[in-house]
Amino acid sequence: MKKITLIIALVSYASFAQDYTYVDFGITTNTTPGNWNNVAVANAASASGITLGLIDSNGASTGVTLTIDDAFNTVNTAGNTSPDPSLPFPSTAAADSFFGSTTTFQGALEPTGGFTLTGLDPAKYYSFSIFASRNGVTDNREAQYTLVGSTTSVVALNSSNNTMNTADALNLQSNASGEISLTAAPGPNNDNGSGFYYLGALEMITSDAPLSVDSFDLISKLIVFPNPVSDRFEVKLAMNEASNLKIEMFDINGRLISSLLNEEMQAGEVSYVWERNSDKNRSLSAGTYILEITANGKKSTSKLILK
Repeated sequence: MKKITLIIALVSYASFAQDYTYVDFGITTNTTPGNWNNVAVANAASASGITLGLIDSNGASTGVTLTIDDAFNTVNTAGNTSPDPSLPFPSTAAADSFFGSTTTFQGALEPTGGFTLTGLDPAKYYSFSIFASRNGVTDNREAQYTLVGSTTSVVALNSSNNTMNTADALNLQSNASGEISLTAAPGPNNDNGSGFYYLGALEMITSDAPLSVDSFDLISKLIVFPNPVSDRFEVKLAMNEASNLKIEMFDINGRLISSLLNEEMQAGEVSYVWERNSDKNRSLSAGTYILEITANGKKSTSKLILK
């Protein structure tokens, strides 16, 4: 399935906020810069025993910890360097991955590999988009990802020459201890003789209410930075197709404060810069606001703190 946005239109501003977290699994010499979480090992080193506190796409601590508690063989560096631009995964994240196999390879045998997230909020919903790529092969190298929290979701992805497909698991909640685990293994359609499977990159969306499958559409890679804001912030997003794009600012009671943008946009990267010293923005007081981004009637939101 081609990667498309996880967007939901909610009835209450209290439940609007969605937080995005990105993880790159790969080699230490090819990490992803910016507000990415790099889970990386040296070439030929075992991908195991790594623990990392995660930040979100604005650079803020999530309070969530990722631990590789089921080892992978090591690192694949033959991934795709030109992923589809609609994906939230840059070339640095797409070009490498962790991998395992069902036969001994370079002295290692890891028929499953995986991690556990701890510190999650059992009241929130977590949606995952998983990417992996292995170039230059002709067989099927499908991986099956089993995610377990208070419920279980099983999704699959063939990484062979993959440029645009993801495996998406929606609206998981953690167990009572605040944990969700992911286990990767060869999928039922994997016909590689060694059972190679891969885990390359991950998008996690945290929401207060379930995301709607029917509203997957139009926008991906939504980032608002810096946040909190002193004098200036920038909104960056990727339009998966041409659409009318509207950006509005509301207070926490749902009152419209300002209409920032309302234009027809072509598919591709979009950037909008807000500056506090402009005439219409100078009077805004410090506090918490909600940015609502609408494309052809589909909405996504981000909480914004003005200092």
